[in-house]
Amino acid sequence: MIKSERDYFYSRAEVELRMAQTARDPNAVRAHYTLAGHYLDRAFAGSVDEPPSVAQIRAQIPVGPASR
Repeated sequence: MIKSERDYFYSRAEVELRMAQTARDPNAVRAHYTLAGHYLDRAFAGSVDEPPSVAQIRAQIPVGPASR
């Protein structure tokens, strides 16, 4: 079954968020959250409600290593 573009980008964002939560390196955490933000931007592009910007998502990223 072929997913719509929106579904594809949304599912990719979910994968990146899970990877960010399990990453140990702070740079990897940041990279995964950044990618998730980009995927969410693509998933909701053109919708009535504007998705959060990458800067807003980054502002919510916890500082330091991911907790286990």
